[in-house]
Amino acid sequence: MKAIKLSVLAAMLLTTGVTTLRAQSADEILEKHAKAMGGAENWDKIKTMKMTGSMSQQGMEIGLSETVLIGTALRMDISLMGMTGFQIVTKNTGYMYMPFGQASAKVDTMKPEMVQMYQKQLDVKGNQRMDYKANGGKAEYVGVDTLNNVPCYKVKFTDKDGVESMSYFDKTTYYLLRNETKLKVDDQEQELATSFANYQKMPEGIVMPMSVTAQGAEITFKTIEVNKPVDEKLFVPTIDKK
Repeated sequence: MKAIKLSVLAAMLLTTGVTTLRAQSADEILEKHAKAMGGAENWDKIKTMKMTGSMSQQGMEIGLSETVLIGTALRMDISLMGMTGFQIVTKNTGYMYMPFGQASAKVDTMKPEMVQMYQKQLDVKGNQRMDYKANGGKAEYVGVDTLNNVPCYKVKFTDKDGVESMSYFDKTTYYLLRNETKLKVDDQEQELATSFANYQKMPEGIVMPMSVTAQGAEITFKTIEVNKPVDEKLFVPTIDKK
């Protein structure tokens, strides 16, 4: 009887130990990830960011330029077929102008769910899975997996709105390689998978992925400028008539 009690106690302690280890592992993984990304102290100094590059989709090459006023507003300019469109998102609303293939294009207001989705891009630091606690989120270590033969840690995130996502971190570099998020679009649940690659260190000390792939489209950034002056008029949805 004593042996049975000891076995049960050992099993309970083992279970408790595993639970504690998992909770600690999520924090440890994310701490090492933040350090690999240049450290929270360097990210906290970032006020603006401009990323310029191109997107390859279905054989087409699309020019892209994304300007972010951290936490305030974002503008993405899209060049295709000799025309330029844009998407603008602020803390309150969003606009889009897509003249491609349209006879009479106009500035449209984004749907609320699209605005909410794009507003998350205002937090560049948070998008790289830093400051999740400060943003009211939770993280749970799930286990290990392999992406393209690269061993990864899997961490499940739940944000303050209850949106769940699964993130994969390289076990060697601690870079974020892939993020899978469940979203509701037009009352239908969809999964958005985004992959990150070609991480490079910026002169400001932070590390950024120069390649992002999502929904069958690959974005390659040629330049990333940090803390350059940004005119807030850039986020006013006006059409250049030139």
